[in-house]
Amino acid sequence: MTHKPVFVRLPRLQSGGVMKLLRRFCAALSLSLCACQTLHPPPEPDVRRARPIAKIDVHSIPTRCVVELNDEYLGMTPLEVVVEASESGNWTSEGIGSVYVMRCSTPDGNGWERKVWYPGNGIPRRVLFRIPGATTGVVVN
Repeated sequence: MTHKPVFVRLPRLQSGGVMKLLRRFCAALSLSLCACQTLHPPPEPDVRRARPIAKIDVHSIPTRCVVELNDEYLGMTPLEVVVEASESGNWTSEGIGSVYVMRCSTPDGNGWERKVWYPGNGIPRRVLFRIPGATTGVVVN
């Protein structure tokens, strides 16, 4: 037994009918894509903002004194210190009862001075330490 191929005759489209069918298909496809976008808007991009910082110029009389902030060594004067700030330029709160203590002392430990700030206080742009009892290195006969 031999099988004969079966031919199905499709209805003939009028001239331009294929283009109309293609346009309708594209319109339906674009509407469905637009509907998907309005139902599910694209996610917001993950934007990471840099934390605000403040710079403090630290000087002392005499110069070349040791500077510490909350018992952490920062360097010797003159010095520029970079600290984390709030959006408004104030000290941030790192916990309950946190305090910011900047201490400046002579290398030999003969004299020192400290300054204290609380969270919410403005961060100064310049800090000058005048160490009492420290020698300036000038010898007078």
